[in-house]
Formats: sequence, structure tokens, C-alpha cells
Amino acid sequence: MYITTFLGLLLAGCSADYDMSKAVDAAFDDTAGAADTDADETGDVDTEPALEPAWYVVRASLSVIDGAASATDATVAVEVIDADLERVDCTVPLDTAAVVAGPADPDVLWWDLRVDPLEAPCAPLPATLSLGVGTLHPDARARLGAVGYDAVADSLFGAWIRPDDGEAAAYGYAGTEADLTGDDPAVFPPPDGRYALAPLYVLALPAE
Repeated sequence: MYITTFLGLLLAGCSADYDMSKAVDAAFDDTAGAADTDADETGDVDTEPALEPAWYVVRASLSVIDGAASATDATVAVEVIDADLERVDCTVPLDTAAVVAGPADPDVLWWDLRVDPLEAPCAPLPATLSLGVGTLHPDARARLGAVGYDAVADSLFGAWIRPDDGEAAAYGYAGTEADLTGDDPAVFPPPDGRYALAPLYVLALPAE
């Protein structure tokens, strides 16, 4: 099921190229996602073109404790990306206070959370997000060279997403800090640790 869903998203245009080399490890940095100022050194404010948000990616840091998905120290941020795939229109740190372990799944360890519509200043987001750590999808694996992780692919898991209780799709890679240096081969279920989930594909924003 997962392979069909993933390729369907890709072929339908719901996943597209974006420069994922930008802060691909931001999930391990609690200061990531801070807003940049629009003013230059002279104090003048740059004139920006009108926003056309069309895509989003999710970066997260999620913990596995005692073999189960845990809300401990969870961080989740959504980057809303413009239609031209050239800029991030806004970064939305989500409230993770209500993160819960998702339903049992033999292939993916899931975390579920609700998204407060007031949290998104520039575009509508899914009302719910399920994020998962599972087997690295072959198509995601093929893209790891673009972000410098091809040599450690065997140590990485896959990042999975299920927006609004829809079908699951592979959208990137996941791993602990040790995994990102190429430690032991990744074998599901993921062992205890703190996992960064990073995107390799963008997802289409929901219709308003």
C-alpha cells in the first residue's frame, strides 16, 4: 500500500522538487525556524512579491521510549513553501502538548497531533497530522545523495506522513544523530532514541 500511495502522490504532482539541503538537520536544533527580518542593514524594508503558498514540508524531532512512540521532547514545525518553490512563506512551530502515540501498525511507528488553524499565519494546514518512522522507501533512498546522506542510507529509516487521516505517504528520511553518521543498519521497529524527521519531497497544501 505504501509504495502505491507514494508514487501516486509523486505522479499527481503533490510532491515536487525543493532545495532540501537547507537545514535538513533542523529538527535537532531547538532554535531552528526563527523568523528572519525583512529589513537590511540600512533599516530599509525589502519589497517582497505577493505570497502564493502552495506546498509544505514537515520537520520534526520525535522520541521512541521503551519501544513506543512518545510525546517527550517532541518538536514539530511546518514550513509553508511558495508556489515557485523558491522561498519559505512562513514557518509554523506546532503545539506538541497533545501529541499522542498513533494506532498500532506493523510497518510504521506513528505519532498523532491536531493542528490549531490559528497557528498558521499564511496558509491553511491539515487539521491533523500523523507522522511516522518506518522503513526507508526506495524512492526516498534514491534522493539521499542530494542531501549528502547516500553513504549512510542503510542506517536511516523513512519519514512517513498521513495528513487529515488520509492515506500514508513516504516524504523523507528519519534517524537519530548516530544514524546520520552511519552507525548500525536500520531495522524496524526503530530502537529507543530521538529521531529527526526531514523532508525529501514537498506536499500540496489542502484546499481552502
